[in-house]
Amino acid sequence: MKPSSLTHTLAFTLSLLFPPAAIHAAAPPAKPNIVFLLADDLGRGDLHCYGHPYARTPHIDSLARDGTRFMQYHATGATCCPARTGLMTSKFPATYPTYPANGGFADHITITELLKKQGYATGHFGKWHIGPDQKPGTYGIDVIGGDEEEPSGGKKKQPADERGRDARIYDAAIKFIDKNQRGPFYVNVWGHIPHHPVNPGEALVKRWAHLKVTATDFPVQMRAKFDDVRQGGGNVDDGMRRYLADIESLDDSVGRILQRLDQLGLRDNTIVVFNSDQGADMTKAGNGGLRFNQMGSNGAQRGGKHTHWEGGMNVPWIVRWPGHVPAGRTDEQSVISGVDWLPTLCAIAGVKINPSEFAGEDASAAWLGQSPHVRTKPLLWKTSAPGSDSFIREGPWKLRRPTRKNDGQLELYDLAADPAESKNVASQQPAVVKKLAAQLAAWVATLPKTYIKTDDPEK
Repeated sequence: MKPSSLTHTLAFTLSLLFPPAAIHAAAPPAKPNIVFLLADDLGRGDLHCYGHPYARTPHIDSLARDGTRFMQYHATGATCCPARTGLMTSKFPATYPTYPANGGFADHITITELLKKQGYATGHFGKWHIGPDQKPGTYGIDVIGGDEEEPSGGKKKQPADERGRDARIYDAAIKFIDKNQRGPFYVNVWGHIPHHPVNPGEALVKRWAHLKVTATDFPVQMRAKFDDVRQGGGNVDDGMRRYLADIESLDDSVGRILQRLDQLGLRDNTIVVFNSDQGADMTKAGNGGLRFNQMGSNGAQRGGKHTHWEGGMNVPWIVRWPGHVPAGRTDEQSVISGVDWLPTLCAIAGVKINPSEFAGEDASAAWLGQSPHVRTKPLLWKTSAPGSDSFIREGPWKLRRPTRKNDGQLELYDLAADPAESKNVASQQPAVVKKLAAQLAAWVATLPKTYIKTDDPEK
């Protein structure tokens, strides 16, 4: 081999082993950086890596390829504020007497406050939906921004971004990462996609111009949605094109933030998590009636947003941390929840907490592929209304305790055998029903008897 060829080959080999950005990057901090990507109303079946027949989500899929995809992650609420409350505080939302969108987190400590005390730079970009104050310093968050929402609750008038409606949120998060690249940092990147209204720019929609929906490519619940849209005068093909264009623009933004982490040499020491606050809205009435572009899919699961069925609660959860979280792995066994976010990160970052003060559990062993997470505490759900239905999940069992107006009959589902919650087995498992019903009733008895909740921020 000629000397010039040998030199070229050696240089090429070194460039693969030591990319230019990594050579000049600062030594990684002892504590990992954390990037939390949260979608809004994205269903379990809306991503290619979770089985959507048409979606193009290569960058989100890459997180699953390079990390671990969890199949039994559960949101803490059926709508936006409750889900975010569980993530930030490791408390079940129904325990708050004042709805957090109105009163904030009261005196409960947040994950950002805990990490801030450990030297983390903290940022939040995008949707918040927790009140009443949203300004730097609140809840231990150094920097807040990147959204059209003013701290006062008003709206900035900005032209539509042809890259997608979450693009500016990701721009702001990337600037935060650039500024704090020496780490450690924690950043929430909480977008609006695919929450209503789904109305992407035509340039994005044109990417899907040739798509035609074949109903049999989807589970039964989606086929019912297609029928509703057609009966309402909508176009299923057009609605699906617009919905998938919205999702694809989110994936484009995710790709930009992942690329920037690579360019800065931060990939190996950064935990990236992708999640959705709850499932896709499957309803055809209320809150605006039938929405032709809301083509979100929860797979074969029952229900969706506004419900505590699996379609509303069981949503994507993907964790990537090269060299720590196993790559290309699917965790079918671990039952984890939004309330586990705080204690798990504290365990990883070396933050000491009293586990008994939180509803969640340290699930880091499942993240790291050491063992499945077996819960010692049940998962509990209820809306912030005294007379609403309540639910409990323990092991494979999920019990619904309806109110009297909803017939009051206890329902039990074996999620291991029946993840679609299609068969009530309460009559066949009286001992399980008795045990779970007693636990659920005891929890409900501790909840507020009245709630303060209003859509008027002045109140």
